[in-house]
Amino acid sequence: MSKWPSFRDLIIQRNNTLSRYPFAMLSAALGAVVLVVAIQQQTDLRTHINTHGQSLMALTLGVLIFLIVDLYAERNQVAASRKLVFEMLAFAVVITYYLLLPKELTYKNYLRFILFFVTGLLMISYIPFVKSLAGEVNAFWQFNLAITLRFITSLLYSSLLFGGIALALFATDYLFNLQIVSPKLYIQLAIFVFGIANALFFFSGIPKNVDSLETKEDYPTILHFFVELVLIPLVFIYLSILYIYGVVILVRMELPKGLVTYLVIIFAGIGMITFLIVYPIRQQKNSSNPKKTRRLQRYHRNFSLSLFPLLALLFWGVGKRIQDYGFTELRYLILVLAIWLTGIHLYLLISKAKNIKFTTISLSIVCLLSSFGPWGVFMTSVRSQTHRFTQIMQEHQLLKQGVITPNPQATKLSPKDQQNLQSILTFFIKRNNLDHLQPLFTNNLDSLIKKSDSEEQKIIKLYALLGENVTGEYVTNLIDASTRQFYFQTAYTEPVRDIKGYDYILKFNYNTQKLRKPNEAIHQLDKKEIRIELDHSLNRLLLLEKKDTLVNFILNPLLKKLIEKAKSQKEGMPNAEMQLIEEGKSYKAKLQFLQLKVAQRQNGQSRIQSFKAELMLHFKKPKPKFTNRF
Repeated sequence: MSKWPSFRDLIIQRNNTLSRYPFAMLSAALGAVVLVVAIQQQTDLRTHINTHGQSLMALTLGVLIFLIVDLYAERNQVAASRKLVFEMLAFAVVITYYLLLPKELTYKNYLRFILFFVTGLLMISYIPFVKSLAGEVNAFWQFNLAITLRFITSLLYSSLLFGGIALALFATDYLFNLQIVSPKLYIQLAIFVFGIANALFFFSGIPKNVDSLETKEDYPTILHFFVELVLIPLVFIYLSILYIYGVVILVRMELPKGLVTYLVIIFAGIGMITFLIVYPIRQQKNSSNPKKTRRLQRYHRNFSLSLFPLLALLFWGVGKRIQDYGFTELRYLILVLAIWLTGIHLYLLISKAKNIKFTTISLSIVCLLSSFGPWGVFMTSVRSQTHRFTQIMQEHQLLKQGVITPNPQATKLSPKDQQNLQSILTFFIKRNNLDHLQPLFTNNLDSLIKKSDSEEQKIIKLYALLGENVTGEYVTNLIDASTRQFYFQTAYTEPVRDIKGYDYILKFNYNTQKLRKPNEAIHQLDKKEIRIELDHSLNRLLLLEKKDTLVNFILNPLLKKLIEKAKSQKEGMPNAEMQLIEEGKSYKAKLQFLQLKVAQRQNGQSRIQSFKAELMLHFKKPKPKFTNRF
């Protein structure tokens, strides 16, 4: 019967943990203190994370780095003086990382931190075994099982501790009406408990005598049930869904949806976890249940074989998107992960040794190498997007002697190129990487684009350097969004419209945000096709028959009058003030705006963003038969 630990035993256990992992615990405690102080000083979560992000990221990595050093030193019985040297080197790494971080953290800093963090977690799994990479496989498995279960247990302990203290604070504050407990206090309490107490619980349960784990053959029964009743059924469900989808897109010859890449990766991950969990059972030669052992061995082989067609689907999907849109950090990481999954499953399928250490070792190397260098995730993405940008400029004769030169004679960008250009510029702006585009511009981008500028303002300024041929609907809408907005509507809408003097009434809408163009609606007048077109450059609405202009509505005078009245007119406009009447050779037309949204730029130029209108027509010639086709 196990003895319930006394308070003295708990103190001794705490002291032993602090002596085993002093700097790792110090980093965890300092990180918790920094976060608690930051929350006390700031009211906005994003603000205090940005303000103290350098410290938090460095201290978080410090916990992992110092833990790796301590685990290595403990397993290899490193002398105290030599261990101190290792710890000083680890301290230098943490300080260097902290100093290299900018004050204003960017997407690049956060992503690199995640890659470093994952690398550190993976290194913890194998660092005690680096001197025996080919052997001690069972010890490696038992060690990782122990720290995984300990982590789950420590989270449970910490949750109970936090819940108990939080409930006590709430009860005290409520019963005695002290009014001293705030939501901020509960958050700070959670940080102390999960940042310090949780770390202490976890570190105290890390196996100390790793050598003895090699002969340990305990296998938790709950894991066995978890694999057979949860993981393996999940694998078959994912497998069925993905194979059915694969057949469907092959029949339709469609490109796989982006979500499929994540599903394949999740499927491969579940399969990998299943393989690692059942590894000891598969290796048992004198199993009490040989039938079950053979079944698990067949499961892994069949799983690996079934995974390769899905990996081919993954390569097809991500490869096509890279071909069309270039590399981004996410596409790079998905491609690298797909390559790693292919390699590791080939190794586990072909190799007789099937050393499971190779999984975490290889993945940690992949994560670390992806975080820096010309081959890394950041430089590869920047090179790819720079190449796409240069290619678009060359195709439209906007690049002269390696420098962007606005060319009035150049062909306008197609909608697809407009979309690609927009995504490229957004890519560089969000990552503060405009310096990579600087060689292509004669203007100094640093002096032109301010840090205080919004993302939309930066895009507008970059488009201005490219010339009018490049400006499309997207940037025009951005410019409109940063100007004064006016919205007009008639005072009332008549349920019955009097069209005396006119033959027909046409109703139509226009919205630039939805890219809905009026000429999408074609009005068929007997054998003649009549369309309505809005000319943004001159602010006019045209009634056209083929290339001939039948009626020309000049809108600028009306817009000017409405904007002037907007300063004093608070209610809806009378119908008469939102209408125009024009006559052509054979037509008479009245344009009645019901709703009208206008943007006025700083130079006084007005641009229609959307409207809802009615057009009344009178034919001076014999009336043709009228139908409406959309």
